[in-house]
Amino acid sequence: MFVVTTAIQKLLQMTARKKVIQGGTSSGKTYGIIPVLIDRCTKKKLKCTVVAETLPAVREGALDIFKSVMFDTGRWIDSHWNASSLTYTFSNGSRIQFKSFDSVGKAKASGKRDILFLNECNHIPFLIADALMTRSNEVWMDFNPDNEFWAHTETLKEPNSEFLLLLWNDNEALPDEIKEEIQIKINKAFHDTSLIYPEIMNESNIKNSFWANWCKVYVYGQIGSLEGVVFPNINIVDSIPIGAKLLGYGMDFGFTSDPTTLIGIYEYNNEYYFDEVIYRTGLLNSHIYDLAIKNNINQSVVIYADCAEPKTIEDLKQRGLKIVGLPKVSINFGISEIQEKPINVTSKSINLIKEFRMYKWAFDRLGNPLGVPIDDYNHGIDAIRYYFNSKKPPTKKVKVRRR
Repeated sequence: MFVVTTAIQKLLQMTARKKVIQGGTSSGKTYGIIPVLIDRCTKKKLKCTVVAETLPAVREGALDIFKSVMFDTGRWIDSHWNASSLTYTFSNGSRIQFKSFDSVGKAKASGKRDILFLNECNHIPFLIADALMTRSNEVWMDFNPDNEFWAHTETLKEPNSEFLLLLWNDNEALPDEIKEEIQIKINKAFHDTSLIYPEIMNESNIKNSFWANWCKVYVYGQIGSLEGVVFPNINIVDSIPIGAKLLGYGMDFGFTSDPTTLIGIYEYNNEYYFDEVIYRTGLLNSHIYDLAIKNNINQSVVIYADCAEPKTIEDLKQRGLKIVGLPKVSINFGISEIQEKPINVTSKSINLIKEFRMYKWAFDRLGNPLGVPIDDYNHGIDAIRYYFNSKKPPTKKVKVRRR
């Protein structure tokens, strides 16, 4: 059911040409901007372009929200949707299109528009964003403030720009389960959780520095830091290159809260390529097998999985998957193996991309490194590690590069 939230009411009050919306997780940024754009398009003939980093990010983010709002408000008409161009045409002639751009030239060639929405704009290169903004009468942009970027250093210093901070409690439509997850993170981060920002960030109140920084960004919507990322340099590619060698698959089991993941591991020109095949909760063994076949995995290539679930492994083997269980090996060994070559991730691997961006080294509350990564944002990465753990680990102590 569609809800007019506090976030939407605050968005409607913005008047500048360039609207910069910074916020925490589940604050209703995109869920608020999309209904505003729909309302504008129904009242006046407009051309609106919604842009994200990649087409899969567009489809699974803003486009999915657009369709949900259109259905929930009874506005969706099948014949008005062009699936090939990802464009919806309203009865009054307004058009809203969903796109991504991988070059400045393509951004310039896309022409002019009335409204531009840069979704998760911190992942869009500035030169592409600037080319699009220059050709737009009005600009909306949203992001989680992982770190300072061009919206802070360029856009907000320009005339006719406006800033809005949204937090999770601005979103009355937020499910109770998400509120519970946010509170879990707060409890991990701080001793006294009754304090409000910025007092809650006092050094003496920090229980865990990683989760404190997470809360700073995703709960309180403040600019954080990307220091301590395990894999700081990943490259996003459209697809696995022709001629790439499929080394194997990695699988990590989950069910209720953690997803089951299946990742394809490839090598090409001395670089690794990772492709997300499965990333979903609530999967029975039959579902895992069906999804693997549906996604055309090579059944002659080995899937490496955690041996902690022998019954599941045997069942999948009986169904026809070539799967083996591996004993636990040092997490740092697997990380060191992954770090040996440049890392590429396919653009459709939305969840895996997020993991690589969020997977960090753990620190104590004083900021001292603990020598291991956090136990979170690792379901796809753990699957990858299982493949690399199939190699014989070294007898000497593994040294992992912290870049």
